[in-house]
Amino acid sequence: MKLKTGTWVLVADGGRGIIFENEGTAAAPKLKIVRDYDEPHARNSDLGEDKPPRAFSPADGRRASLEGTDLHQVAEDRFINRIAHDLSEAAARNAFRELVVAASPNALGTFRKAARAELSDRVVIWLDKDLTKHPVAGITAAVIKALEDSTSG
Repeated sequence: MKLKTGTWVLVADGGRGIIFENEGTAAAPKLKIVRDYDEPHARNSDLGEDKPPRAFSPADGRRASLEGTDLHQVAEDRFINRIAHDLSEAAARNAFRELVVAASPNALGTFRKAARAELSDRVVIWLDKDLTKHPVAGITAAVIKALEDSTSG
């Protein structure tokens, strides 16, 4: 499979997301940034209470610690959901026909859950790699390799 002209590529993790469009050809792809998302997240202690909640049983007087909410993960999930929403709207407008999604494993799982059917149907490959810190040439090479591997394997 080749990276066709007009295909969009999403590269994301929990705090950074970049949407590219292939403005080149399938033989010579050239990724150009369509939209850049950057959302630095604060530490858990800065987001809210850092102590886990406690439970008390009046029947026997026992106390127990409950697992606290990971506020950092909640913020990352909200960020990925926003990207999925924006891409779903773009898909509804037919802004692109095909989408490649390359994201860290946690972000990829969140994105899959948040993506509407019309968006998921346009995904040609799900790539569980965090490429957000790679240069554009490295992202292009990783996507091309993944697409080639998907057709040969």
